[in-house]
Amino acid sequence: MNKLCKLCVAFGLMSIGFAGSANIATNAGVDKALSLQNLERERAAFIQDMLHPSLTLQQRLQKIAKRQRQLSDMERMVMRDERLLASKSMLVKHAFDNYDTTFLVHAGAEQNRNASEQWLAKVNLSSASILNTQAGFRK
Repeated sequence: MNKLCKLCVAFGLMSIGFAGSANIATNAGVDKALSLQNLERERAAFIQDMLHPSLTLQQRLQKIAKRQRQLSDMERMVMRDERLLASKSMLVKHAFDNYDTTFLVHAGAEQNRNASEQWLAKVNLSSASILNTQAGFRK
């Protein structure tokens, strides 16, 4: 596996873990935050497809395009879900406090980026930083 794939997989696992930790909610807020939990699962699947090491470029682009459309629909559903306004759940608070990472498609559109570019920018990855990485062992 080349160094770019290893780096992408590491960041993907880190972000999926972040999405999983964001799913911790109180029992009272779970029903209200169901649309948000579905969005978190879809976002994690999007990132997983984006970083999947065994996909060809064409397969990756097709999966990303499909997931991006699904994410856009899910994001709209969450933004319009009035039950979330009344929720005191930490999941809801965290999601809206971190708008740029929760709503990748909409935040990316506001900054003239696609969802992939938006996520990479939020985890501080650029083409230059990836090309400057070196493979090797830690000492």
